[in-house]
Amino acid sequence: MKTIYSMAVLAALVLLAPRLAAATEQPLPPTQNITAVSPSASTVAAGVLETITISGIGKCGTFLLDLGDATPTVHLPGNFPIYVYHAYAKPGTYKLKAEGQGDCTGAAGAHVNVVGPSITSMFLFSQVTPGGEVLLQGQNFGNLPGQVLIHLTHYLGHPIDLPLQNLQWGDAFATGTVPADVSGVLNQQATFTVVTQSGATSNAYPAQFTAGLDVADLADHSDRLKCSTGRGADVSDECDNWGGSHWPPECGDLNPQQGIGQWNDLGLGGFHASGWGFGGNSGTDNFWVTAPLNNGWVLDSASASWTTKVGDVSTARMDWYSTSAKGTPSPNLGVDWYVGNCGMVVYAGHMIITGPVGVPF
Repeated sequence: MKTIYSMAVLAALVLLAPRLAAATEQPLPPTQNITAVSPSASTVAAGVLETITISGIGKCGTFLLDLGDATPTVHLPGNFPIYVYHAYAKPGTYKLKAEGQGDCTGAAGAHVNVVGPSITSMFLFSQVTPGGEVLLQGQNFGNLPGQVLIHLTHYLGHPIDLPLQNLQWGDAFATGTVPADVSGVLNQQATFTVVTQSGATSNAYPAQFTAGLDVADLADHSDRLKCSTGRGADVSDECDNWGGSHWPPECGDLNPQQGIGQWNDLGLGGFHASGWGFGGNSGTDNFWVTAPLNNGWVLDSASASWTTKVGDVSTARMDWYSTSAKGTPSPNLGVDWYVGNCGMVVYAGHMIITGPVGVPF
């Protein structure tokens, strides 16, 4: 009986052996495995905090996450899904990869396309000029304020990059004021760029810039003026420093300079006198620039600042009879004058020019 029982057990084991072998060869269902890594969107904006989801089965002891932008690889444990928050600083296409370690198996990857800010339009509240305000519209500016830059070229050729002031910011717009003290530039084509807080820079958007204007008086720059008088500059006729301002001796010992100052230091003026018995003198003084004004400077206006008449004051006179058109870079001025017997007329004036602030003429 003992032998028969043993043989029966043995026979049963022989019959069960193939089934037991098949059962031990089947893999166990995975309990700790990475299945996917997913950005919040396939295209995201630079500088904006995005959510990256790592999916899997069970709890992962440790896995590596590579964000693809030179951020140091991070070791993460936890129950799936696991969320990682990250902002990409620069536009580009980045490869994400999550890879299990130890008893955590599997690996997964994905790509994310990062786009920078983009200016699509501009609205002007005024001219693009020092102190002017602009509104830039676009996308992906970010929720946190960055910068808006205006790019200009100095009249000597080097670039000037200035941040707008009084900035107001949104993800799809930015407004600001061009600094009021912009100096050394001419009217020109400027560009604007938006720079997010992360440093991502937008496309350059063009706009016409109008320089701030300064004024000057050519009377203060006698080296830029020449003059002539129709009478010919003699001892009793002078324009600027050409000729001589002397009272005719037959008209007595009157000092014409007394009480009127050094008129010829003003750079634009004339002195004319006539002796007794000559029936008076008349003529025309002409003033012009030695060379055209430079760098956008032009004539704005001309006027007399004062006149003094001595002697036969009933006939002495002076008229600004001819002035170049406003806006010319080569201004000139004509002055008609007349003095009677033992009369004198002295005048000084201004030739006002205008041009870009901080730029020589």
